[in-house]
Amino acid sequence: MTAINASTGSAGSKPDAPTSIRFVIQDAHNRGATALYLQPGRPPFYRMSGKLLPQEHLAPLAPEQFRHYLQEVLTPQQLKHYLEVRKLDMDVRIPGFMQGRINCGPTAQGTEAMSLNAIALDGPDQAVQRQGTVQVMVEDAYKQRASDIHLQVGEPVRFRIQGKMVKQETYGKVTSRQFEEFLQEVLLPVQQEQFKERQELDTAILYDGMVRCRVNCSQSIMGGAMVLRLISLDVPTLRKLGLPDILRVLAEERQGLILVTGSVNSGKSTSLAAMLRHVNETLPRKIVTIEDPIEYVHTSNESLVTQREVGLHTQEFKDALRGALRQDPDIILIGEMRDRETVDTAIRASLTGHLVLGTLHTKGSVNAFKRLLNFYSPEEQETVRIQIVDALRAVIAQALVPTVHGGRTAALEIMINTDTVRDYLQKGATDEIYQLMEEGKDGSQTLNQALFDLYEGGVITPHDALAASLFPDDLNYMLKNYTRRSSRSGLTTSDYFNHQMT
Repeated sequence: MTAINASTGSAGSKPDAPTSIRFVIQDAHNRGATALYLQPGRPPFYRMSGKLLPQEHLAPLAPEQFRHYLQEVLTPQQLKHYLEVRKLDMDVRIPGFMQGRINCGPTAQGTEAMSLNAIALDGPDQAVQRQGTVQVMVEDAYKQRASDIHLQVGEPVRFRIQGKMVKQETYGKVTSRQFEEFLQEVLLPVQQEQFKERQELDTAILYDGMVRCRVNCSQSIMGGAMVLRLISLDVPTLRKLGLPDILRVLAEERQGLILVTGSVNSGKSTSLAAMLRHVNETLPRKIVTIEDPIEYVHTSNESLVTQREVGLHTQEFKDALRGALRQDPDIILIGEMRDRETVDTAIRASLTGHLVLGTLHTKGSVNAFKRLLNFYSPEEQETVRIQIVDALRAVIAQALVPTVHGGRTAALEIMINTDTVRDYLQKGATDEIYQLMEEGKDGSQTLNQALFDLYEGGVITPHDALAASLFPDDLNYMLKNYTRRSSRSGLTTSDYFNHQMT
């Protein structure tokens, strides 16, 4: 192949090399190019009006990026053949995206290069084209009581129904062109630009009179992907969710740090929304939420509510949290405590007359305490431990469990930071905390006790209870003997804690 000698460069910020060749092909198509040329150390070149022109809005390709592009275009057999002979001229196809003619091999200078000619993008799958838009799918998912919609290039549409992924064959497979249309339908223009730059994006969209959707967009080796989480427009009540009364008490606290922890999609945001609804309906407070994205929308009632979304109304959690402290808040909700600065500010706010609600991704309540400590160096942890212990009001660890009626319900482990618990946390002697939680004083309970209560109430099956338990053998004893107390009085939090870390 003939090498192209052309220098590139642009003023201002340095352009990024697309992570996928799909972006380059789509960009070339959008600009009316008939072919493209790729070579390490050069930006992509497009053939337009009979001329090969450098695309200076794209960065020069690194060698590893060039090889990744080859892997995207060629099948494993084609790639193996190319690596053996270092030359290839044949028709290629990326299923669900494009077809064309590839020519690749070394230039006169010995550098690898490839060209793609006669490029034709696939049209939308006929089934997808017939069914139409994301909104149509949301309406369908809503009728089927699905919790999530999964859209991915080259794959059929899938709904998550009662916790299980179910293919929706009537929609066919999503093509790259169709995915671009989905992005244009769901995202604002500024968000579309952000997605092109960052390759991922979180946002939310309202379907008036039906649902609000939390949306995650991303890129992968297979192409674009979008996941929509369907969220009820009605902010749930604590009673409707069947959550313990102690959550009402905690929501009414004047200051302190309350952590809601659990795995992804364990219902943390829903429980927090219910707590805020209780406050909003009953108390004259100022509530500021910082979320990514906003899921439940609260209309000010007895309380004045301000909601901010990271990426739309602020750039970072930490920046918005600092700003919130200047907005005369009573309650601050932090969608996720991601970094040390956010944790620092949250602790300081909870020690200076504010109630701070935040989330972490940990299993079990005791482990959340250690997660906070781990934001700091070993040399700092003893000093910070004192601050965390003083700030902490409670930790709520949550899991979602399938119900006998085909839905899902929350099982909550609750650790109230009583004087006794505070003393153990301060000393680093956590061995007795699990037993204290089991005794149920001041509203504490273990996850096993929550699962036992759900089973006793006929809400969940023994099988699902055991599957959700961190200590299934212990829970099995409780179920067989019909008792809320564990089989081993010697079960310590160190055992419990070590189990959570595995």
